[in-house]
Amino acid sequence: MAFSVAMVAGAAVPAAAAAPETAWRLASIPQNKVTSNLRDVAAVDGRNAWAVGFEGYHPDQPDATGTPMMLRWNGFRWSRMSLPVVEGPAYFQRVAASSAKDVWVTGAPRSQDGNVTLVWRYNGRTWTEVPYPPGATPGTLSIRDMSVVDGHAWLVGHRGNAPVFHEWTGTSWQEHQPPAECVTGGGFLNFCTINTVKAFAPDDVWAAGNGMWNGFSGPLLFHWNGTAWRVVDIGLNQQQVTVQSLDGASSRDIWAVADGGGMGSANVVVRGDGTTWQTVGGLNTPATPGVAVVNGVPWVIGRFPAASFSSYGPAGWTTTPAPSPSGLFGTSYNAIAAVPGTNRLIAVGAADVPGTSPLRVQAVIAEYSTR
Repeated sequence: MAFSVAMVAGAAVPAAAAAPETAWRLASIPQNKVTSNLRDVAAVDGRNAWAVGFEGYHPDQPDATGTPMMLRWNGFRWSRMSLPVVEGPAYFQRVAASSAKDVWVTGAPRSQDGNVTLVWRYNGRTWTEVPYPPGATPGTLSIRDMSVVDGHAWLVGHRGNAPVFHEWTGTSWQEHQPPAECVTGGGFLNFCTINTVKAFAPDDVWAAGNGMWNGFSGPLLFHWNGTAWRVVDIGLNQQQVTVQSLDGASSRDIWAVADGGGMGSANVVVRGDGTTWQTVGGLNTPATPGVAVVNGVPWVIGRFPAASFSSYGPAGWTTTPAPSPSGLFGTSYNAIAAVPGTNRLIAVGAADVPGTSPLRVQAVIAEYSTR
């Protein structure tokens, strides 16, 4: 696969669709047990969305407290959803879905010696645990993200310094080899990290993170064409950032957000059509854990100096303070998702509860729609 790069810092970029007037608000959610935190969100249409995380966790008892938390949105309100059978204290990490009858969740036990990943699938009626041998026992495997399309689930992450691409083909898990650039060779330690994945079709899957090998160090995309994973150079060699999130309606319009992972770090936004890639300058939010694209408009979560949502239009970036519950502070959003077929977005996270020591947090959901 040949990929070309059109890359000039600060260059003019084809504008996305006009960003509509912002209308972020806090959603009403069922009462939950502090400490609670929502880690991920997924939506498939105007009546089906899911948010996952944990509740009832106490920092003084990290291995003995905490239960998975899952909320479902039916287009009008959030309510609790029946949970898969989970042994002992645990939490949910990721949720992805291709329809209301194909919902996937990853989780992990609170008490563990090493990384453990558990996987469940919902068919519209019941939950079933999907055996996941690579992550069922403690080890160095760490799953960072998940995406689902047409019955195929993709889990991506790393095992030590080696990137991991696992595909559920419908009957079993298959581990696919990483690109050659990510493998040690030539007397130089090569490595790639994978933080995020977006599947548009079983033979059209994108992942992102960063990599380093002789002559290159910087953020990267990766593409699966149904046969092999390939490195996609987006023209950011020697940029000390990693792609944290990517989204888009198709391979013809992908947005990827990279940063250094903390306060004071730089961030880079890249837009591409699957072949050429351009930076979209002007966003000065140092920590950007999520991006979602709704009706051609990208929205990026910001964390510092305060929680925010930034959208891109003909006039550039517009940043809106994220809503925070009354009486709480330090709100932080972990993930954002567009609701297909609508003008809506959903973001999930948590806010700090004042006067608690050790500090406790309370789950929050913010919703957006155009006026």
